[in-house]
Amino acid sequence: MLKKLKQKKQKEAAPKKARPRQAASNPQGIGADGNATYKVAFTGLVVTLLVIAGCFAYLLLVREPGIKAGQADRVAGAFATQQATNINARVQLLRQRLQSAARSPLALSAIASRSQQDIELVEQAVLDYFPDLISMRLVPVGDMGTAVFESGDQGLRNHIEVDMVRRTASGKETLPEAFKFEDRWLTTIAELVQHPRMGDRTAVLVATIDNKTLAEQLQALNPGTGKYELEQVHTSRDGKTRTTVIASVGRGDRDKYRRFAVIPDTNWRVAFTPSAELMTSLGAQPAPLYAALALCILATLAGFAVVALRMPKIIEEDVNRMISASDRKSELKLSIPELVTVARQLRRATLRALRQSDGGSQSHAPLPNMEVETLDSVESVPSAAELDEVLELDLAVDEVPDLAPAIPANFPAHIFRAYDIRGNAEKELTEELMAQIGLAVGSIAGEMGEQALLVGADGRSSSPALKAVLIRALMESGRDVIDIGLVPTPVLYFATRHLDRRSGLMITGSHNPKTDNGLKIVLNQQTIHAGGIEDIRNRVLEGQFSSGNGRMIKENVIEAYIDEIVQDVAIAVPLKVVIDCGNGATSDVAPMLFEELGCEVVPMFCSVDGTFPNHPPDTSNEVNLRALCDAVTREEADFGVAFDGDGDRLAVVTGSGRIVRSDILLMIFAQDVVSRNPGADVVFDVKCSRNLTELITRNGGRPVLWKTGHAFMKEKMAETGALLGGEFSGHMFFGERWFGFDDGMYAAARLAEIMSTQGDSLDDMIDVFPATVNTPEILIPVPEHEKYPLMDRIVRNTDFSYGKVNTMDGIRVDFADGWGLVRASNTTPALTARFEANTQEALDMIISEFREQIALVDSSLELNF
Repeated sequence: MLKKLKQKKQKEAAPKKARPRQAASNPQGIGADGNATYKVAFTGLVVTLLVIAGCFAYLLLVREPGIKAGQADRVAGAFATQQATNINARVQLLRQRLQSAARSPLALSAIASRSQQDIELVEQAVLDYFPDLISMRLVPVGDMGTAVFESGDQGLRNHIEVDMVRRTASGKETLPEAFKFEDRWLTTIAELVQHPRMGDRTAVLVATIDNKTLAEQLQALNPGTGKYELEQVHTSRDGKTRTTVIASVGRGDRDKYRRFAVIPDTNWRVAFTPSAELMTSLGAQPAPLYAALALCILATLAGFAVVALRMPKIIEEDVNRMISASDRKSELKLSIPELVTVARQLRRATLRALRQSDGGSQSHAPLPNMEVETLDSVESVPSAAELDEVLELDLAVDEVPDLAPAIPANFPAHIFRAYDIRGNAEKELTEELMAQIGLAVGSIAGEMGEQALLVGADGRSSSPALKAVLIRALMESGRDVIDIGLVPTPVLYFATRHLDRRSGLMITGSHNPKTDNGLKIVLNQQTIHAGGIEDIRNRVLEGQFSSGNGRMIKENVIEAYIDEIVQDVAIAVPLKVVIDCGNGATSDVAPMLFEELGCEVVPMFCSVDGTFPNHPPDTSNEVNLRALCDAVTREEADFGVAFDGDGDRLAVVTGSGRIVRSDILLMIFAQDVVSRNPGADVVFDVKCSRNLTELITRNGGRPVLWKTGHAFMKEKMAETGALLGGEFSGHMFFGERWFGFDDGMYAAARLAEIMSTQGDSLDDMIDVFPATVNTPEILIPVPEHEKYPLMDRIVRNTDFSYGKVNTMDGIRVDFADGWGLVRASNTTPALTARFEANTQEALDMIISEFREQIALVDSSLELNF
């Protein structure tokens, strides 16, 4: 019995026999229920794709619409504000011009006499002067302070105009009032005019314009972006607000983004409704996002394909390693940590089976030799950084061909001059061409790394429209714009320093006729000239421009400009100064500056008027200075100054009414600067007196003769480190205490400082300089395309054997007792000439020599010297 129990126990304790290896037909039913590796990979793939789809759904449905809405809100507000600013400027300019017309002798005479005949003459004269007015009435104010209506309503249209006249006559402020009359909208402005010497004689000036002119003003900026409406807002006594559209232009259908901007000093506002085209251009486009989604999906599929293909082989390798090492006690290294527990159990089971099959002996029979498949290398799954690099998309569009219209056959290449762009604003520098120039400059600036550009404009009639076109083109090229408004050119130069922006564009015709306009360009703190201007011209001809969505802000830098000069210039003794701004861009700034400096200012022609009604804006033509000379002597002023159209040139008149030539003025500045800075360089152009060379040398400075042109002068000053520079045309450059750019107003302030410190009159100061006989700058008209070839022939074919010839800029010949110069003008279709000598006889001989030599080259050229 005991023996049977022992045998039974041994039988139960013995391990079961191992099953034989499964045959191909799997008779024992051993197999796999699916592939867990692929299931896991597929599950991970589905989850990842869902996450990617969710992210892109958020971008397309939530984030991008939000960004687009924010952009639309900002853009609509900006466009409305821009137009409100333009309309306000238009109204204020009209008021100023009406006041100016009312102060004319004819108008004052009519106000004093109250004669109906005189009043009708004034009304007709003002209408001739203001072609944009459809009517103008001058209504006298009686002794009781009420308007005089001698015959009906004095030609006024309705009770609105009558009421405006009554309220204005009583001293109440009246706003522009729009009303509908005979199926068209009109706007009336009323201004109270008082006789300056007869205080009891006043009148009301009533001017009416057609609102079509306001619609044209709205159309001038941002055409095609949406609908602009000029609304008049009235509030009734019960507090209800009623709005009426008095001018409208454009087309817009996105009322959700309609924005308003109030126009100061009026009961008007501008409403802007974006167009569908504008909304389409905002925000990110869906196509790049779909491309990014496709790339993400492809990358995800590729990643999971790698996992699905490689993982089974890795598992197989670990399993083979486990089998081959299952009877060993050495450490087993596996690639999959989850298989470590399985490997341990397999090793224990194998050792136990071997012991039992060997009757409990500790000696181990080796496993049969098995071929183990291993991987020489395993491809790694891309890292997160590598995936980011694959998925990173550049959504910027660098080049958009044919953004501008085709170049016409009569392309005005000649307006791209030596150091600026300048031409007739109607026929040559048109709005279409300005748009292409803006795209070209914006593209070049972007390539230089200049993102934000300053934009200023002078007071010419064509400047507002050209500025609007230029700003839009710069923004379309991807550049941001800082609009500093109507300013003199030196204020733009100052703004590049004050606002820490290295690039800017100034719309100005400078001293050219009122029909012209142009561009002065600063890129990366350098006033570009011949090479840079040529690059712009070539870019316009090629028509390849960058594209983007720039932003625009407005900045007022005039106050900072004046403060900077006031902190620098100290006037010891108050001076009386007559300032002739010639109705140019300095009209508001220059009088304010000299008043802040403590001077008594007598302003002349100091209201901005792009038609330059009093004299042309060219201070180098001494005919234009006659009124200033008369005013200085009449007012018994210390001196007088005149500025050209954009304020980078100045002319000076002494207290006795003598015109101070600019090279003589530069002698005064050179004495002052070199006395504090021995050895300093002073740069001047080839048109200046050679006495200037002797004075600079005598005072310990170094004279540097150079080419004419403000861009060339600034470049030479930067190269030499000069502290002072000047041109005969009136450009003055101060590197000492100032920024080295040409600034007529700052130069005039430095002159006032010198005069107040020395205590001498300007006449006494210039009388100590050597007396010479000289000519002003003489212009010899020559067609634009002929002046440079003609000048080249003169240089090559003339023979001035008795003098020292300098061909740096044209041809300058120095003789023993004088000198002469002929050169091609950089800014006008002409040659320029100038002569100087110790005596009149010597001057006549030099002029005769030049005349004879030039006649040998071109006998048909009409010389006016």
